[in-house]
Amino acid sequence: MKKYSICLILFVSLLFTGCDYKEVTFSGVEGVKVTSLTQNGLDALITVRIKNPNKMSFTVYKSEMDVTVSGVNLGKAYIAENVRIKRNSEELYTFKISSSFSQMSIMQLPKLLSLATSKTLQVNLKGVLKGGKMFVKRSFPIDVTQNVPLQ
Repeated sequence: MKKYSICLILFVSLLFTGCDYKEVTFSGVEGVKVTSLTQNGLDALITVRIKNPNKMSFTVYKSEMDVTVSGVNLGKAYIAENVRIKRNSEELYTFKISSSFSQMSIMQLPKLLSLATSKTLQVNLKGVLKGGKMFVKRSFPIDVTQNVPLQ
C-alpha cells in the first residue's frame, strides 16, 4: 500500500511540474441579452471575450456572484451551466446567468424598470469564479465593472 502511495505522489508531482500555466485573460463583456424577467428574478445570456493561451482547455463551473446594475443591487447571480474554454484561443463565450431579486428592496423596483429603456447599463459582478480540469480546480476572485450595451 505504501508503494502505491509513493507512486501516486510521484505521478502527481510530475504532472504539476510539467505544466507551464499562463494567466487566462478576461477582455470584457461584449453583450447582455435578458431572456426572462419575472417578479422572482431574471435569466440572461452574457457574452464575454476570454483568452486562454494555455495548451490545455478548462471548464468554468457553476459559480455565484453579486450583481449590481447601474446602482441597483440585484442580489446573487448564478452561472447556470458549465462552460468549456478552448485551449490556445481567444473567443467569445456565452454564460447563462440566473438571478433572484431576493436582496432587492421594493424601493429599487422603479429604478430597475427605468433601466429597461436605457441603451447601456453599468454592470458590476463581484464574487468567485470556479474553474479547472479534472482534479485541478482553482477559484478566481472577480470584481468587474463595465458599461454594457443592452440588446
